[in-house]
Amino acid sequence: MKIRYFNDCATLHEIKRKYKVLAMQFHPDRGGDTATMQVINSEYESLTKFREFGFQDQNEAGQKSYMKFPEIINKIIGFVGITIELCGNWIWVSGNTYRYKEQLKKAGFFYSPNKQTWYWRPETIKSKVTQCMSMDYIRHRYGSDVISQPTFSNFLDDE
Repeated sequence: MKIRYFNDCATLHEIKRKYKVLAMQFHPDRGGDTATMQVINSEYESLTKFREFGFQDQNEAGQKSYMKFPEIINKIIGFVGITIELCGNWIWVSGNTYRYKEQLKKAGFFYSPNKQTWYWRPETIKSKVTQCMSMDYIRHRYGSDVISQPTFSNFLDDE
């Protein structure tokens, strides 16, 4: 699920506070749009009820790790020749990544030799799967959103 209305929230408290503001603004009884309110309700329920978002039984530090996606992606968004993909709670980076190896490590990414892809995950999530899953399987199971890269029309690659 793509989160649109709660991106700036780092804790469960902030999500609840933002929900109240959004409900006052978009609720159909207050002149808002029913479809928009349904999306807000769905996102709110996902963030507060489903364990994969990690807001149950977590301390403040654990909650904040889930909302680091924009910070992590901003560290690598300008890399040329790579694909950034969100699958569930993990960020996957593929393409011509060799020249960015050190920057990816500094940003907290790990390399998966089986997939020949770099990944970042919140500190509180560790895979319990012992067998190798293909990227196609991961995309199918957890969903996939590709982050658009900026276009550099006059960029000259110095390599």
